[in-house]
Amino acid sequence: MNNTQPLESVSVIFIHEQQIFAVQRQPYLHAFPGYHAFPGGKIDNDESSTPFETEFLCEHNTLRMRALRREIIEELGYDLEEGINKGEVLSVNELAEALAPPFAPVRFRTWFYRVDLSKRVKFDVDSGEFADSFWKTSAELLETFRTGKSLMVPPTRWVLEGLQKKPQATAFGDLSQNFAEDDRVPCLEMIEGVPQLAVRSATLPPASRTNSFMLGDLDAPKLLVDPSPNSTEEYQRLLNTIQDKKLDAIFLTHHHPDHHQFSNQLARQLKLPIILSQDTQQRLTLKNGEDYFEQVELRNVVENEEVTRWHGSPVRVYEIPGHDAGHLGLAPDSLDWFIVGDLIQGIGTVVIPSPEGDMATYFSTLEKVIALNPEVIIPSHGIPMRSTHRLIETLKHRRKRESQILKLSKSGKSKEEILEQLYEGIDPRLQPLALQNIESHLVKLRKEEQLIK
Repeated sequence: MNNTQPLESVSVIFIHEQQIFAVQRQPYLHAFPGYHAFPGGKIDNDESSTPFETEFLCEHNTLRMRALRREIIEELGYDLEEGINKGEVLSVNELAEALAPPFAPVRFRTWFYRVDLSKRVKFDVDSGEFADSFWKTSAELLETFRTGKSLMVPPTRWVLEGLQKKPQATAFGDLSQNFAEDDRVPCLEMIEGVPQLAVRSATLPPASRTNSFMLGDLDAPKLLVDPSPNSTEEYQRLLNTIQDKKLDAIFLTHHHPDHHQFSNQLARQLKLPIILSQDTQQRLTLKNGEDYFEQVELRNVVENEEVTRWHGSPVRVYEIPGHDAGHLGLAPDSLDWFIVGDLIQGIGTVVIPSPEGDMATYFSTLEKVIALNPEVIIPSHGIPMRSTHRLIETLKHRRKRESQILKLSKSGKSKEEILEQLYEGIDPRLQPLALQNIESHLVKLRKEEQLIK
Protein backbone atom coordinates (compact mmCIF):
# COMPACT_ATOMS: atom_id res chain seq x y z
CA MET A 1 0.00 0.00 0.00
CA ASN A 2 1.17 3.48 -0.84
CA ASN A 3 1.01 5.42 2.44
CA THR A 4 2.59 8.63 1.15
CA GLN A 5 0.54 11.80 0.98
CA PRO A 6 -1.33 11.90 -2.37
CA LEU A 7 -0.09 14.39 -4.94
CA GLU A 8 -2.64 17.00 -5.95
CA SER A 9 -3.58 17.57 -9.57
CA VAL A 10 -6.17 19.37 -11.68
CA SER A 11 -8.00 18.43 -14.84
CA VAL A 12 -10.15 20.57 -17.16
CA ILE A 13 -13.29 19.58 -19.04
CA PHE A 14 -13.96 22.19 -21.72
CA ILE A 15 -17.59 22.03 -22.90
CA HIS A 16 -19.36 23.80 -25.76
CA GLU A 17 -22.94 22.81 -26.56
CA GLN A 18 -22.43 19.32 -25.04
CA GLN A 19 -19.24 18.78 -27.06
CA ILE A 20 -16.35 17.90 -24.73
CA PHE A 21 -12.68 18.47 -25.47
CA ALA A 22 -10.57 15.38 -24.74
CA VAL A 23 -7.10 14.14 -25.62
CA GLN A 24 -5.21 10.93 -26.19
CA ARG A 25 -1.93 10.93 -24.31
CA GLN A 26 1.29 10.01 -26.10
CA PRO A 27 2.15 6.29 -25.76
CA TYR A 28 5.68 7.07 -24.56
CA LEU A 29 4.57 9.00 -21.48
CA HIS A 30 5.37 7.33 -18.17
CA ALA A 31 1.95 8.11 -16.66
CA PHE A 32 -1.09 6.62 -18.43
CA PRO A 33 0.53 6.07 -21.83
CA GLY A 34 -1.95 6.36 -24.68
CA TYR A 35 -4.97 6.92 -22.45
CA HIS A 36 -7.97 9.05 -23.36
CA ALA A 37 -8.11 11.83 -20.79
CA PHE A 38 -8.77 15.49 -20.08
CA PRO A 39 -5.91 18.04 -20.13
CA GLY A 40 -4.31 18.93 -16.80
CA GLY A 41 -1.51 18.00 -14.48
CA LYS A 42 0.12 18.16 -11.07
CA ILE A 43 -0.03 21.16 -8.77
CA ASP A 44 3.62 22.23 -8.46
CA ASN A 45 5.30 22.85 -5.11
CA ASP A 46 6.19 26.38 -6.24
CA GLU A 47 2.71 27.17 -7.57
CA SER A 48 1.83 30.84 -7.04
CA SER A 49 -0.43 31.49 -4.04
CA THR A 50 -1.44 34.97 -5.20
CA PRO A 51 -5.26 35.01 -5.39
CA PHE A 52 -6.94 35.75 -8.70
CA GLU A 53 -9.12 38.82 -9.00
CA THR A 54 -10.57 37.54 -12.27
CA GLU A 55 -14.21 36.48 -12.42
CA PHE A 56 -14.77 32.72 -11.88
CA LEU A 57 -11.14 32.04 -10.96
CA CYS A 58 -11.37 34.06 -7.74
CA GLU A 59 -14.22 31.82 -6.58
CA HIS A 60 -12.07 28.68 -6.31
CA ASN A 61 -8.99 27.38 -4.48
CA THR A 62 -6.06 29.62 -5.50
CA LEU A 63 -3.40 26.91 -5.92
CA ARG A 64 -5.69 24.75 -8.03
CA MET A 65 -6.69 27.68 -10.23
CA ARG A 66 -3.04 28.74 -10.66
CA ALA A 67 -2.13 25.17 -11.65
CA LEU A 68 -5.15 24.90 -13.96
CA ARG A 69 -4.30 28.10 -15.81
CA ARG A 70 -0.62 27.14 -16.10
CA GLU A 71 -1.37 23.62 -17.35
CA ILE A 72 -3.85 24.88 -19.95
CA ILE A 73 -1.27 27.36 -21.25
CA GLU A 74 1.46 24.68 -21.36
CA GLU A 75 -0.64 21.93 -22.94
CA LEU A 76 -3.18 23.81 -25.07
CA GLY A 77 -1.63 27.24 -25.64
CA TYR A 78 -4.76 28.87 -24.21
CA ASP A 79 -4.90 31.44 -21.42
CA LEU A 80 -7.94 30.75 -19.26
CA GLU A 81 -7.82 34.20 -17.66
CA GLU A 82 -7.69 35.89 -21.04
CA GLY A 83 -10.55 33.72 -22.25
CA ILE A 84 -12.67 34.90 -19.33
CA ASN A 85 -11.89 38.53 -20.06
CA LYS A 86 -12.79 38.07 -23.75
CA GLY A 87 -16.11 36.44 -22.88
CA GLU A 88 -15.12 33.05 -24.32
CA VAL A 89 -15.35 31.39 -20.90
CA LEU A 90 -18.93 31.40 -19.58
CA SER A 91 -18.34 29.62 -16.26
CA VAL A 92 -15.84 27.59 -14.22
CA ASN A 93 -17.20 24.93 -11.83
CA GLU A 94 -15.52 22.38 -9.59
CA LEU A 95 -17.23 19.36 -11.09
CA ALA A 96 -15.70 16.45 -9.18
CA GLU A 97 -12.71 15.05 -7.34
CA ALA A 98 -11.24 11.57 -7.25
CA LEU A 99 -8.50 9.88 -5.26
CA ALA A 100 -6.38 7.15 -6.85
CA PRO A 101 -6.43 3.71 -5.16
CA PRO A 102 -4.08 3.18 -2.18
CA PHE A 103 -2.00 0.61 -4.10
CA ALA A 104 -1.17 2.98 -6.99
CA PRO A 105 2.63 3.47 -7.35
CA VAL A 106 2.03 7.24 -7.52
CA ARG A 107 -1.20 8.36 -5.91
CA PHE A 108 -3.02 11.46 -7.12
CA ARG A 109 -6.04 13.36 -5.85
CA THR A 110 -7.47 15.06 -8.91
CA TRP A 111 -9.95 17.93 -9.08
CA PHE A 112 -11.98 18.08 -12.28
CA TYR A 113 -13.11 21.56 -13.39
CA ARG A 114 -15.89 22.13 -15.87
CA VAL A 115 -15.26 25.14 -18.12
CA ASP A 116 -18.15 26.14 -20.38
CA LEU A 117 -17.26 28.04 -23.55
CA SER A 118 -19.19 30.38 -25.80
CA LYS A 119 -17.52 28.83 -28.85
CA ARG A 120 -15.48 25.78 -29.76
CA VAL A 121 -11.89 26.94 -29.25
CA LYS A 122 -9.16 25.67 -31.57
CA PHE A 123 -6.41 24.86 -29.09
CA ASP A 124 -2.69 24.76 -29.90
CA VAL A 125 -2.23 21.24 -28.55
CA ASP A 126 1.22 20.18 -27.27
CA SER A 127 2.14 17.23 -29.52
CA GLY A 128 4.79 16.17 -27.03
CA GLU A 129 2.04 15.40 -24.52
CA PHE A 130 -0.86 14.38 -26.74
CA ALA A 131 -1.03 12.11 -29.76
CA ASP A 132 -4.54 13.27 -30.62
CA SER A 133 -7.30 15.64 -29.49
CA PHE A 134 -10.99 15.88 -30.33
CA TRP A 135 -14.33 17.48 -29.57
CA LYS A 136 -16.94 14.77 -28.94
CA THR A 137 -20.08 14.26 -26.89
CA SER A 138 -19.86 12.24 -23.68
CA ALA A 139 -21.79 9.45 -25.44
CA GLU A 140 -19.26 9.35 -28.29
CA LEU A 141 -16.30 9.28 -25.91
CA LEU A 142 -17.88 6.51 -23.84
CA GLU A 143 -18.64 4.54 -27.00
CA THR A 144 -14.92 4.37 -27.83
CA PHE A 145 -14.40 2.81 -24.39
CA ARG A 146 -17.37 0.45 -24.54
CA THR A 147 -16.20 -0.93 -27.89
CA GLY A 148 -12.72 -1.57 -26.49
CA LYS A 149 -11.07 1.13 -28.59
CA SER A 150 -9.82 3.43 -25.82
CA LEU A 151 -7.97 3.25 -22.53
CA MET A 152 -9.50 5.27 -19.69
CA VAL A 153 -8.88 5.51 -15.97
CA PRO A 154 -12.16 4.98 -14.06
CA PRO A 155 -12.59 8.62 -12.88
CA THR A 156 -12.53 9.86 -16.49
CA ARG A 157 -15.26 7.37 -17.32
CA TRP A 158 -17.32 8.30 -14.23
CA VAL A 159 -17.20 11.99 -15.14
CA LEU A 160 -18.32 11.21 -18.71
CA GLU A 161 -21.10 8.92 -17.48
CA GLY A 162 -22.30 11.69 -15.14
CA LEU A 163 -22.32 14.22 -17.96
CA GLN A 164 -24.16 11.80 -20.23
CA LYS A 165 -26.94 11.50 -17.65
CA LYS A 166 -26.93 15.18 -16.63
CA PRO A 167 -25.34 17.33 -19.38
CA GLN A 168 -25.77 20.55 -17.38
CA ALA A 169 -24.37 19.16 -14.10
CA THR A 170 -21.86 21.37 -12.30
CA ALA A 171 -21.13 19.29 -9.18
CA PHE A 172 -20.73 15.51 -8.84
CA GLY A 173 -18.76 15.70 -5.59
CA ASP A 174 -16.20 13.05 -4.56
CA LEU A 175 -16.16 10.16 -7.05
CA SER A 176 -13.38 8.24 -5.27
CA GLN A 177 -13.93 4.51 -5.27
CA ASN A 178 -14.08 2.67 -1.94
CA PHE A 179 -11.99 -0.42 -2.56
CA ALA A 180 -12.93 -2.16 0.76
CA GLU A 181 -9.65 -4.06 0.74
CA ASP A 182 -10.43 -5.82 4.02
CA ASP A 183 -13.06 -7.90 2.22
CA ARG A 184 -12.36 -7.85 -1.50
CA VAL A 185 -9.60 -7.58 -4.08
CA PRO A 186 -9.67 -4.20 -5.90
CA CYS A 187 -10.93 -4.36 -9.47
CA LEU A 188 -10.05 -1.82 -12.16
CA GLU A 189 -11.14 -1.71 -15.78
CA MET A 190 -8.91 0.40 -18.03
CA ILE A 191 -10.05 -1.34 -21.21
CA GLU A 192 -13.63 -2.56 -21.54
CA GLY A 193 -14.08 -6.28 -21.02
CA VAL A 194 -10.64 -6.80 -19.46
CA PRO A 195 -11.18 -6.09 -15.74
CA GLN A 196 -8.04 -6.60 -13.68
CA LEU A 197 -8.00 -7.72 -10.06
CA ALA A 198 -5.02 -6.25 -8.18
CA VAL A 199 -4.15 -9.33 -6.13
CA ARG A 200 -1.54 -9.13 -3.37
CA SER A 201 1.03 -11.69 -4.49
CA ALA A 202 4.44 -13.16 -3.69
CA THR A 203 6.03 -11.08 -6.42
CA LEU A 204 9.35 -9.28 -6.60
CA PRO A 205 9.86 -5.70 -5.38
CA PRO A 206 9.06 -2.98 -6.16
CA ALA A 207 5.81 -4.65 -7.30
CA SER A 208 3.53 -6.10 -4.62
CA ARG A 209 0.58 -7.30 -6.69
CA THR A 210 -0.17 -9.39 -9.76
CA ASN A 211 -2.96 -8.50 -12.18
CA SER A 212 -5.51 -11.29 -12.39
CA PHE A 213 -7.82 -10.81 -15.37
CA MET A 214 -11.41 -11.88 -16.02
CA LEU A 215 -12.05 -12.53 -19.71
CA GLY A 216 -14.91 -13.74 -21.86
CA ASP A 217 -18.01 -12.48 -23.66
CA LEU A 218 -21.45 -13.35 -22.24
CA ASP A 219 -21.75 -16.32 -24.63
CA ALA A 220 -18.09 -17.40 -24.33
CA PRO A 221 -16.05 -19.26 -21.69
CA LYS A 222 -15.18 -17.08 -18.67
CA LEU A 223 -11.50 -17.24 -17.73
CA LEU A 224 -9.74 -16.12 -14.57
CA VAL A 225 -6.13 -15.44 -15.52
CA ASP A 226 -3.30 -15.88 -12.96
CA PRO A 227 -5.09 -15.92 -9.60
CA SER A 228 -2.15 -15.76 -7.20
CA PRO A 229 -3.02 -14.57 -3.67
CA ASN A 230 -0.06 -14.56 -1.30
CA SER A 231 -1.96 -15.64 1.85
CA THR A 232 -5.09 -17.39 3.05
CA GLU A 233 -6.52 -13.95 3.90
CA GLU A 234 -5.98 -12.66 0.34
CA TYR A 235 -7.31 -15.96 -1.00
CA GLN A 236 -10.57 -15.33 0.88
CA ARG A 237 -10.71 -11.76 -0.45
CA LEU A 238 -10.34 -13.13 -3.96
CA LEU A 239 -13.12 -15.64 -3.34
CA ASN A 240 -15.36 -12.85 -2.05
CA THR A 241 -14.66 -10.83 -5.20
CA ILE A 242 -15.39 -13.57 -7.73
CA GLN A 243 -18.18 -15.43 -5.88
CA ASP A 244 -20.92 -13.91 -8.04
CA LYS A 245 -19.00 -14.44 -11.29
CA LYS A 246 -19.70 -17.43 -13.50
CA LEU A 247 -16.25 -18.83 -14.25
CA ASP A 248 -15.42 -21.70 -16.60
CA ALA A 249 -11.65 -22.07 -16.21
CA ILE A 250 -8.45 -20.75 -14.66
CA PHE A 251 -5.69 -19.77 -17.09
CA LEU A 252 -2.03 -19.68 -15.99
CA THR A 253 0.49 -17.67 -18.01
CA HIS A 254 3.51 -19.40 -16.42
CA HIS A 255 4.81 -21.28 -13.41
CA HIS A 256 6.26 -18.57 -11.16
CA PRO A 257 4.58 -18.39 -7.71
CA ASP A 258 3.18 -14.88 -8.21
CA HIS A 259 1.12 -16.27 -11.10
CA HIS A 260 -0.22 -19.54 -9.74
CA GLN A 261 -0.18 -19.53 -5.92
CA PHE A 262 -3.40 -21.05 -4.55
CA SER A 263 -4.68 -21.66 -8.10
CA ASN A 264 -4.84 -25.43 -7.50
CA GLN A 265 -6.87 -24.91 -4.32
CA LEU A 266 -9.14 -22.43 -6.10
CA ALA A 267 -9.67 -24.89 -8.96
CA ARG A 268 -10.66 -27.65 -6.55
CA GLN A 269 -12.97 -25.42 -4.50
CA LEU A 270 -14.77 -23.94 -7.54
CA LYS A 271 -14.51 -27.16 -9.60
CA LEU A 272 -12.73 -25.39 -12.44
CA PRO A 273 -10.22 -26.78 -14.95
CA ILE A 274 -6.80 -25.14 -15.29
CA ILE A 275 -5.54 -24.15 -18.74
CA LEU A 276 -1.75 -23.97 -19.01
CA SER A 277 1.24 -24.96 -21.13
CA GLN A 278 2.67 -28.45 -20.81
CA ASP A 279 5.96 -26.90 -19.67
CA THR A 280 4.21 -25.01 -16.85
CA GLN A 281 2.41 -28.18 -15.75
CA GLN A 282 5.68 -30.13 -15.67
CA ARG A 283 7.57 -27.45 -13.73
CA LEU A 284 4.81 -27.02 -11.15
CA THR A 285 4.53 -30.76 -10.65
CA LEU A 286 8.32 -31.12 -10.34
CA LYS A 287 8.56 -28.31 -7.80
CA ASN A 288 5.42 -29.06 -5.77
CA GLY A 289 4.89 -32.81 -6.09
CA GLU A 290 2.70 -35.09 -8.17
CA ASP A 291 -0.33 -34.32 -5.98
CA TYR A 292 -0.21 -30.56 -6.67
CA PHE A 293 -2.94 -30.87 -9.28
CA GLU A 294 -4.80 -33.71 -7.58
CA GLN A 295 -8.53 -33.67 -8.45
CA VAL A 296 -7.95 -30.81 -10.92
CA GLU A 297 -8.72 -31.17 -14.62
CA LEU A 298 -5.79 -29.87 -16.69
CA ARG A 299 -5.87 -28.68 -20.28
CA ASN A 300 -2.58 -28.07 -22.07
CA VAL A 301 -2.71 -25.43 -24.82
CA VAL A 302 -0.32 -24.30 -27.53
CA GLU A 303 0.05 -21.40 -29.94
CA ASN A 304 -3.09 -20.24 -31.75
CA GLU A 305 -5.66 -22.20 -29.69
CA GLU A 306 -8.85 -20.29 -29.02
CA VAL A 307 -9.77 -20.13 -25.32
CA THR A 308 -12.58 -17.52 -25.23
CA ARG A 309 -13.91 -14.47 -27.12
CA TRP A 310 -13.81 -10.73 -26.48
CA HIS A 311 -16.23 -8.38 -28.28
CA GLY A 312 -16.87 -11.28 -30.63
CA SER A 313 -13.19 -11.69 -31.54
CA PRO A 314 -11.58 -15.08 -30.76
CA VAL A 315 -8.99 -14.82 -27.97
CA ARG A 316 -6.01 -17.02 -28.75
CA VAL A 317 -2.97 -18.37 -26.97
CA TYR A 318 0.48 -17.05 -27.87
CA GLU A 319 3.70 -18.75 -26.81
CA ILE A 320 5.98 -16.03 -25.41
CA PRO A 321 8.98 -17.79 -23.79
CA GLY A 322 12.15 -16.11 -22.56
CA HIS A 323 11.26 -15.08 -19.02
CA ASP A 324 9.89 -18.60 -18.55
CA ALA A 325 10.04 -21.45 -21.07
CA GLY A 326 6.32 -22.21 -20.80
CA HIS A 327 5.11 -18.62 -20.75
CA LEU A 328 1.80 -17.98 -22.54
CA GLY A 329 0.13 -14.74 -23.59
CA LEU A 330 -3.40 -13.98 -24.74
CA ALA A 331 -4.79 -11.69 -27.44
CA PRO A 332 -7.96 -11.34 -29.51
CA ASP A 333 -7.70 -11.74 -33.28
CA SER A 334 -8.41 -8.00 -33.53
CA LEU A 335 -5.14 -7.42 -31.60
CA ASP A 336 -6.84 -4.59 -29.72
CA TRP A 337 -4.82 -5.81 -26.74
CA PHE A 338 -2.24 -8.40 -25.73
CA ILE A 339 -1.81 -9.79 -22.22
CA VAL A 340 1.96 -10.21 -22.12
CA GLY A 341 2.37 -11.47 -18.53
CA ASP A 342 5.96 -10.90 -17.46
CA LEU A 343 7.33 -10.16 -20.92
CA ILE A 344 7.64 -6.61 -19.63
CA GLN A 345 6.93 -4.98 -16.29
CA GLY A 346 4.84 -1.92 -15.70
CA ILE A 347 6.48 -1.85 -12.26
CA GLY A 348 10.11 -2.98 -11.91
CA THR A 349 12.30 -4.92 -14.34
CA VAL A 350 11.89 -8.35 -15.92
CA VAL A 351 14.30 -11.00 -14.66
CA ILE A 352 15.49 -13.80 -16.96
CA PRO A 353 16.05 -16.54 -14.36
CA SER A 354 17.88 -19.84 -14.65
CA PRO A 355 17.05 -22.52 -15.68
CA GLU A 356 13.65 -21.61 -17.16
CA GLY A 357 14.71 -18.30 -18.68
CA ASP A 358 16.74 -17.69 -21.81
CA MET A 359 17.92 -14.25 -22.90
CA ALA A 360 18.17 -15.05 -26.62
CA THR A 361 14.64 -16.45 -26.58
CA TYR A 362 13.49 -13.39 -24.66
CA PHE A 363 14.89 -11.13 -27.39
CA SER A 364 13.09 -13.20 -30.06
CA THR A 365 9.79 -13.06 -28.18
CA LEU A 366 9.99 -9.28 -27.83
CA GLU A 367 10.60 -9.06 -31.58
CA LYS A 368 7.64 -11.40 -32.23
CA VAL A 369 5.13 -9.34 -30.23
CA ILE A 370 6.48 -6.05 -31.58
CA ALA A 371 5.92 -7.38 -35.13
CA LEU A 372 2.31 -8.30 -34.24
CA ASN A 373 1.84 -4.63 -33.25
CA PRO A 374 -1.09 -4.94 -30.81
CA GLU A 375 -2.93 -1.73 -29.92
CA VAL A 376 -2.51 -2.16 -26.15
CA ILE A 377 0.03 -4.06 -24.08
CA ILE A 378 -1.25 -5.43 -20.75
CA PRO A 379 1.45 -6.55 -18.28
CA SER A 380 0.98 -8.65 -15.15
CA HIS A 381 2.38 -5.87 -12.97
CA GLY A 382 1.31 -2.28 -13.61
CA ILE A 383 -1.30 -0.80 -15.92
CA PRO A 384 -2.20 -1.38 -19.58
CA MET A 385 -0.32 0.85 -22.02
CA ARG A 386 -1.04 1.78 -25.63
CA SER A 387 1.23 0.60 -28.48
CA THR A 388 4.37 -1.51 -28.41
CA HIS A 389 6.50 1.45 -27.31
CA ARG A 390 7.47 -0.13 -23.98
CA LEU A 391 8.39 -3.42 -25.69
CA ILE A 392 10.59 -1.57 -28.20
CA GLU A 393 12.28 0.41 -25.41
CA THR A 394 12.81 -2.75 -23.35
CA LEU A 395 14.49 -4.48 -26.29
CA LYS A 396 16.69 -1.42 -26.92
CA HIS A 397 17.63 -1.30 -23.23
CA ARG A 398 18.53 -4.99 -23.08
CA ARG A 399 20.64 -4.73 -26.25
CA LYS A 400 22.46 -1.71 -24.81
CA ARG A 401 22.96 -3.52 -21.51
CA GLU A 402 24.30 -6.56 -23.33
CA SER A 403 26.80 -4.43 -25.23
CA GLN A 404 28.02 -2.98 -21.91
CA ILE A 405 28.28 -6.43 -20.33
CA LEU A 406 30.21 -7.77 -23.33
CA LYS A 407 32.70 -4.91 -23.16
CA LEU A 408 33.22 -5.21 -19.39
CA SER A 409 33.51 -9.00 -19.52
CA LYS A 410 36.11 -8.81 -22.28
CA SER A 411 38.08 -6.40 -20.10
CA GLY A 412 38.25 -9.08 -17.40
CA LYS A 413 35.49 -7.88 -15.07
CA SER A 414 33.67 -10.47 -12.96
CA LYS A 415 29.86 -10.60 -12.68
CA GLU A 416 30.08 -8.85 -9.33
CA GLU A 417 32.28 -6.11 -10.75
CA ILE A 418 29.91 -5.66 -13.70
CA LEU A 419 27.03 -5.38 -11.24
CA GLU A 420 28.85 -2.72 -9.23
CA GLN A 421 29.61 -0.66 -12.33
CA LEU A 422 26.32 -1.00 -14.25
CA TYR A 423 23.85 -1.04 -11.37
CA GLU A 424 25.27 1.62 -9.10
CA GLY A 425 22.87 2.55 -6.31
CA ILE A 426 20.57 -0.41 -6.92
CA ASP A 427 18.27 -1.50 -4.08
CA PRO A 428 20.22 -4.25 -2.22
CA ARG A 429 17.14 -6.50 -2.43
CA LEU A 430 17.41 -6.40 -6.22
CA GLN A 431 21.13 -7.18 -6.51
CA PRO A 432 20.65 -10.99 -6.84
CA LEU A 433 18.11 -10.38 -9.61
CA ALA A 434 20.45 -8.02 -11.45
CA LEU A 435 23.21 -10.63 -11.13
CA GLN A 436 20.86 -13.20 -12.64
CA ASN A 437 20.23 -10.97 -15.66
CA ILE A 438 23.97 -10.37 -16.09
CA GLU A 439 24.55 -14.13 -16.06
CA SER A 440 21.73 -14.64 -18.59
CA HIS A 441 23.37 -12.12 -20.91
CA LEU A 442 26.75 -13.84 -20.47
CA VAL A 443 25.24 -17.25 -21.30
CA LYS A 444 23.72 -15.79 -24.48
CA LEU A 445 27.01 -14.15 -25.48
CA ARG A 446 28.91 -17.42 -24.96
CA LYS A 447 26.37 -19.38 -27.02
CA GLU A 448 26.76 -16.85 -29.79
CA GLU A 449 30.57 -17.15 -29.45
CA GLN A 450 30.92 -13.45 -28.76
CA LEU A 451 32.64 -14.50 -25.56
CA ILE A 452 35.04 -17.38 -25.05
CA LYS A 453 33.46 -20.02 -22.83
